[in-house]
Amino acid sequence: MGHFITGVIDEILTPFNEDGSINYKQVEELITWHMSKGIQNFFVNGLGAESQALSNDEKIKLLKTIYGVTQGKAKIMACSFENTIEQNKILLDLYEETGLADCYCITAPPFFKHTKEALYDYAAELIDYVKRPVYIYNCAQMGTLFDPDTLCKLVNEHPNLRGFKDASVDILNFIQCTLRIDPDNFDFLGGCDGLDGVMMLLGAVGCVSFMAVPFPKEMMNIVEAGMSGDAKKTMEAQHIVLRIRNLCKKAPFNAAWIYAMKYGGGPSGMHSRMPADQDYVPDELKKELDDLARELGYDVK
Repeated sequence: MGHFITGVIDEILTPFNEDGSINYKQVEELITWHMSKGIQNFFVNGLGAESQALSNDEKIKLLKTIYGVTQGKAKIMACSFENTIEQNKILLDLYEETGLADCYCITAPPFFKHTKEALYDYAAELIDYVKRPVYIYNCAQMGTLFDPDTLCKLVNEHPNLRGFKDASVDILNFIQCTLRIDPDNFDFLGGCDGLDGVMMLLGAVGCVSFMAVPFPKEMMNIVEAGMSGDAKKTMEAQHIVLRIRNLCKKAPFNAAWIYAMKYGGGPSGMHSRMPADQDYVPDELKKELDDLARELGYDVK
């Protein structure tokens, strides 16, 4: 069976105008820029895209806008992170009607701690509901930790499950999963930019990355080194990304990631749909980011 999707899966943010409307022209510019940098996979309508603040109509228009640029030259993983089975089915039906997504990513509602049985039942119903390959988003911080036995059972009983985005930062859980599931026929994907290099060395074949929005080159360096098995080079690339991440995390939500778009030549001037202060990057943090960008070879104006 082999792998369905590998490499950096770019977790696209949603560019909003200052009034909160979506800037679809900037969406096109963002995808065009990423493809020019070598990105071949896109993670659409994820949490970094503020999916919780998007209507289904907006999610479908974003998917169509992104596909309008990629035209099948990049794989699209469309997310369905709704709060109930029925809400997920409604969105998945809309995705299926477009025929534009290559695969889907699901997770249980990220608000409560779920039992193993609940996670299994929730995921199983959605995996079987669609025909395209399905991926699970694992994030212990949001109460959705699929333990190794539960994941293995899902893989064995539901062949449409093709992969796993692991943002749990639980290395032991990840290794236990790779022990039970054939890594040559299942797409283990990193899901935390601060740990993706380690995940690659432990058997991942790619990562879903929000850091790739402003820094595609740096994330591709991690994945390419990891795929080649060069541990030293992988960790050198990881340390660079970790330094960037440590600074970006000082600002609210995705504000620093939006600010950092100016370094690589991609579209800038984006906003989030969050309250105004969520877009705020203090001047002292801007200076720290600018200084690091210069050190990394960017022409900072």
